[in-house]
Amino acid sequence: MEDIYFPDLQQVLETATTMDEVWEEYIKTLRSNPSITNFLYANKLEEFRNMLAIPKLRELEEEFHEVKEHLRDLAELYGIRIRLIRRQKDFVGLNEKIRLFLLKNSPLDKINDFLGFRIILCTESKDTLETVNLCYKVLNKLIEYFVMERGCILTEAEPLLKDAYVTNEEAKIVIPDTNMILPGFETNVKDYIRNPKANGYQSLHTIVRKSDGLVFEIQVRTLAMDIRAEYGSANHLPYKTSKYKGADIELDFTKLSIRGFYASKNGDVCDMVCLAKSGDPFGLL
Repeated sequence: MEDIYFPDLQQVLETATTMDEVWEEYIKTLRSNPSITNFLYANKLEEFRNMLAIPKLRELEEEFHEVKEHLRDLAELYGIRIRLIRRQKDFVGLNEKIRLFLLKNSPLDKINDFLGFRIILCTESKDTLETVNLCYKVLNKLIEYFVMERGCILTEAEPLLKDAYVTNEEAKIVIPDTNMILPGFETNVKDYIRNPKANGYQSLHTIVRKSDGLVFEIQVRTLAMDIRAEYGSANHLPYKTSKYKGADIELDFTKLSIRGFYASKNGDVCDMVCLAKSGDPFGLL
């Protein structure tokens, strides 16, 4: 594999004044380097940039409301409250993931989680086998809805790293003994519930591709899983710090000062443009 050279991402973030400039300048910088790696990198960024076009965002917004209405029925069916959250990978996080894939010589077409929805089942703050099983029931209903009713397809999920698995005793979490994903769709779901990350992260992830090409991720988790992911042992910041260690992609978040970007003191970066983290709770009234 050729030597990998990544242009200085931080320099673009410091000098650009709008998110459009950030995308444009960095893609141009990548393409100015005659390297197949940088060429592939630039093409992947261009692909995601196209997803931010107004028509695509409007379509995703419509999809959000469609999913919300379908989840209302599931909330009533299972007698639970559900929260649906839009999510968009921020520019820094997206670049980190692309770089990690390039460093591991993994195909970039497997990165499809730029836009998506997170579904949180408002169960108790501690999981039981019943609440964990409910994640599978909701996801299976969503698979039936998107594939059988809407004619969408689910992309094949990335294989999970077996050396990252932990046991119930190690992480003090609930791990079911049997696979409950809808038969025929096992390879389309990243099952972090039965195969939690080393930090205890649990969730179900799947990628939906519509017939018109729109791609988005769906995540399903319990409240306990969400609390652990956002505030507990599986908090994303230490996970990313460990994951990208040695990849030479560290950034000084305190120097991010462009409009549309916000960097908190603990290093969380939020893209405040378009689909910045936003929620639409329902069934919680």
